[in-house]
Amino acid sequence: MRTPLPSKSERLTGKDGGFSYLLRYILSLISSMQEVSRALIFDSVFDPYKGVLAYVKVVDGSFSAGDEVYLIHSDKSFFPTEVGYFTPEYTPDKSLNEGQIGYIVTGQKSVRDVQIGDTIIKAKVGKNETKDEYHQFLIPGFRKVTPYVYAGVYPIDSTEYDKLKDSLEKLSLNDSAVAYEMEDSKALGLGFRCGFLGMLHMDIIKERLFREYGLDTIFTIPTVMYLVKSKNLSIPLIKTGMNIKGLIQTGLYREILKMEKFELTTSEIEHLEHSEGIFGTMLENPKFKKLAEILNPWIVVKSGSDMIDQGMIETILEPIANVEVVGPEEYAGNIMALSQEYRGKLKNMEYIDATRVVWHYELPMGEIIVDFYDRLKSATKGYATMNYEFKGYTPDDLVKLDIFINNEKVEALTWVVHYDKAYYLGREAVEKLKTLIPKHLFAIPLQAGLGNKIIARETISAIKKDVLAKCYGGDVSRKRKLLQKQKEGKKRMKAIGSVEVPTETFVKMITREN
Repeated sequence: MRTPLPSKSERLTGKDGGFSYLLRYILSLISSMQEVSRALIFDSVFDPYKGVLAYVKVVDGSFSAGDEVYLIHSDKSFFPTEVGYFTPEYTPDKSLNEGQIGYIVTGQKSVRDVQIGDTIIKAKVGKNETKDEYHQFLIPGFRKVTPYVYAGVYPIDSTEYDKLKDSLEKLSLNDSAVAYEMEDSKALGLGFRCGFLGMLHMDIIKERLFREYGLDTIFTIPTVMYLVKSKNLSIPLIKTGMNIKGLIQTGLYREILKMEKFELTTSEIEHLEHSEGIFGTMLENPKFKKLAEILNPWIVVKSGSDMIDQGMIETILEPIANVEVVGPEEYAGNIMALSQEYRGKLKNMEYIDATRVVWHYELPMGEIIVDFYDRLKSATKGYATMNYEFKGYTPDDLVKLDIFINNEKVEALTWVVHYDKAYYLGREAVEKLKTLIPKHLFAIPLQAGLGNKIIARETISAIKKDVLAKCYGGDVSRKRKLLQKQKEGKKRMKAIGSVEVPTETFVKMITREN
C-alpha cells in the first residue's frame, strides 16, 4: 500500500516527524514503480499474419505472452500473442526481462495504435477506470508524430482513384507518419491531401506508390500548415467548432497556448487530445471554457484553397525552422545571398576547420521545402549540405494570392505568399498561364490579386477571322461595318462564353517539377 502524498497545505517539519513521513512516501513510490513492468516502444512494424509488432526495450519487470498490457498514450489494452528477441530473425521466447531488447506481437491492425515512444505497462485497466494514475509510469521522451509538409496526391488516370485510396490505406498500416484526407480539386479531380514529415518522406511515399502498387501519381507543390486568426467568427468552420478540432488533431493548439502564455496540466492535455474538441461537460470547467475562447478565432490552413478571404484575416503565423548549412568558405557569399533571398535570419556562424563553415539560420519552412536544397547544391557545386529542425510559429506579413481567369477566381491556383514576393510571383503566374491556355474566340484577361487589389495582368488575345478577305475593293465604310460587326460579336461571346482550361495547364502550374 502506498503512503498518501501530503497535501500542499500541510507543512512538514522535523519536530512532528514530517521528514520521516516524506521518506516513507518516496520509498513506497519507488517500490510501487518496481512492481509495474514497463517497456519503451522504439519502433513498430505491420506483419500481414501477426498484426503490429512492437519493438521494445524492457525497462522494469518482464513481459510474457498472455499478460494483459496497457499502452498509456494510445489508451489501449491487449494480450500479446508472442514475445521474443532478434537473432536477427524473430525468435520467440517465454518472456522478455528487464534490460532486454525484443519484440511483442500486439495483434493490433494499424501501427497508429502502437506509437513510437509510447510506454507499455503490465496492468489490468478497466473500461471505466481513470487512466491518470498510470501517467506516473511514463518513460519520458514521447512526442506525437506531426506532419509538417502537405501536398495533394492525385492519380494521373482519374479511374484509378479507388486504387490510390487502397494503396494509401495499405501504406499507412506500416507508416504511421502518413496522414491523408480526401480532397476534390476542380482542376485534377478526386485525390488526397497528404501530410509528410519532410521532403524526403514525401519522395519515399511517391516512389513506394509507383514501385509497390504500380501507380503513376501527380504530387502538387508542397505546402506547410499556417495558423490564421480570423476577424469574422461567423464562418461555418468556426461556428461548427471544426477549427478547434483541427487545432487539436494537428497539435498546433500548443503554439497558440505558448503565445498566449496559457498553461495546461499533463492530465488536461491528455483529456483534450483524447476528446479532440471542447464541448459538453468540458465547457463547465472554467479553464477549458477560457481555452475555447482563446482557440475560437484560429484556424489551420493546409493549402491555399483552404485560406479565408484576405479581408477576414487578422494574423497569419508561419512555421519557422532552425537550419544548419555546412559548406566551403569559398562559397560563403553564394550561401548567404541564397539564404537572404529565402527570408533567412543569420543567428551565428562558426568554422569547423580552415576551409569549412557552419551557418545557423532561421528560415520559414514554406520557403525551404520546395527548391532551397536544390539551389543550395547548384550555388556550391554540390559541396554544401543542410539540416533543418522545426522551431515554432511566428507572425509575418503573409497574404493570400488569388489568380483570376476571365474574371473568375481559380481556387486551385491560390497560394499563401509573403507580401514582398507577391507582385513577382503574381506576375510570373499570369505570364506562365498566358503561354499555357489556348486562344479562344474572345479575349481572356488573366489577373493576380491580393484581396480587392489587382497586382498583375495579362491578356490572351482573341482568335480573329479575316472578315475583310473578300473585300478586294469598294468603299472603306463597308470594311469598317464588317469590323464593327465582328467586334460586337466578340463582345457578346465574351459575356456568355466560358474559358476551357485544359487539365494539363493546371498540372504544369501546381505540380512539383523534378
